[in-house]
Amino acid sequence: MGTYGRSKTMKRRIIVYFMIISLLTLSLVMIGFGIGIRQYYYQGIVNTFQSQVEANLSVLAKETDFTNKSLAEFSSEIIKNYKINGSELQLLKRNGKLIQSSTGFYEDKTYLIDSDVLDLKTTYKIEKNSYSGQKIIAVYTPLVFDGQVLGILRYTTSLTQVNALIINLLIYGIIICIFIAVIVFFVSLRLGNIIVEPLNDIINFTKKIAEGKYKEKIKDAYPNELGEIAKTLNYMGDEILKTDRLKNDFISSISHELRTPLTGIKGWIETMRNPDELSDEEFKFGLGIINDESDRLINLVENLLDFSRYQSDRIKLILSDVKIDKIIREVTFQLQKKAEKKEIKLVVETHPAIITADGDRLRQVILNVLDNAIKFSYKNRKIYVIQSVSEEYILIKISDIGIGIKKEDINHVMESFYKIDPKSIGAGLGLVISNNIIDMHNGILKIDSEYGKGTTVTISLPLENFKSYVNA
Repeated sequence: MGTYGRSKTMKRRIIVYFMIISLLTLSLVMIGFGIGIRQYYYQGIVNTFQSQVEANLSVLAKETDFTNKSLAEFSSEIIKNYKINGSELQLLKRNGKLIQSSTGFYEDKTYLIDSDVLDLKTTYKIEKNSYSGQKIIAVYTPLVFDGQVLGILRYTTSLTQVNALIINLLIYGIIICIFIAVIVFFVSLRLGNIIVEPLNDIINFTKKIAEGKYKEKIKDAYPNELGEIAKTLNYMGDEILKTDRLKNDFISSISHELRTPLTGIKGWIETMRNPDELSDEEFKFGLGIINDESDRLINLVENLLDFSRYQSDRIKLILSDVKIDKIIREVTFQLQKKAEKKEIKLVVETHPAIITADGDRLRQVILNVLDNAIKFSYKNRKIYVIQSVSEEYILIKISDIGIGIKKEDINHVMESFYKIDPKSIGAGLGLVISNNIIDMHNGILKIDSEYGKGTTVTISLPLENFKSYVNA
């Protein structure tokens, strides 16, 4: 099924689900409404009859003495006082036997009396008129004298008009519900579009990502959670694109870096297969080339392994108390000969200081930064290695007078496999690894450079467990 077919099906389902929920809700509302108005009108009739009885009860009690006379003797007077126009009133004995009716007709009949009536409560029943077949409401209310139930007043009236009114109200309610259902339908249609269209864009976007089209973006700005999903997917696409570029840069850079030393090694091995044709000086020179290129390969592989470990967060620092000034002087001494070949003087200034850190990793950082400074400095110049202590950090500044870095390049020097000069030796990982090491120490590595004048690299290490000492 295509995207269009899927979206159509999804939209249809959303509309159906909304309509089902809406219709169920409206049905429950109508049921509750019907029960409510029926109860309201029926109870209104009951209250009317009950009010008539309560209003006349005290008058009858004053004018009538039931002490020595029976209820039947006062039946006409009771009917006269308690009857209501539009209804029939019957006077019953406590056992439900009919005494007299307001219609004047008498029949020997006994009604079933609810026990609640004898407990001074008014009740009602929905019955059917035996003559007309119409539904009627029969209200049973106690006739009380001196706290005693003397008899039962049974009011009956037709429900034809009341039921017609209730039906009309229900019809109006149904019409309103239909109108609401139509509105809900259009709202659900619009809501379906609001939900389905972003989902279609997201589905299409993920398909393009799966096909390798990482530059694609979800351009529309959607509200709420869908907007967050769109932003996250766009970010994911950017990250995948970066990773893809990193992979391509890795393959390109490493292929070049591996090919160069391997070509040199293989070339000299082929040459040295016939040692008789080489002088001792040429033979030693070839061995030196093979040795240098082998070291270059080893350093390259070590850098790649370190980079891989940092990328996967598998590097663990081995912390101990280290003398940072001692590490700086050892690294400077190690690179002294390389500096002398370019007639560069290393000016070192340190202060005794001990910090908790991974000494080998810090040595690797300082070695890399200082090696770069020597590599890109002009001949017959000075490189300053200054270590100081501020209020919050131990600062190591390595400044050279050299070719510097262009403004357009300085923001990229911390990127993996980025090289200012593509022809220079190295994989472009030194500064990336150095920055990761300093970051793991909660420090900062900052590069300031002016093209044609030189570069200053500042390494800031936090003063955690800082100790000062004096060399003996």
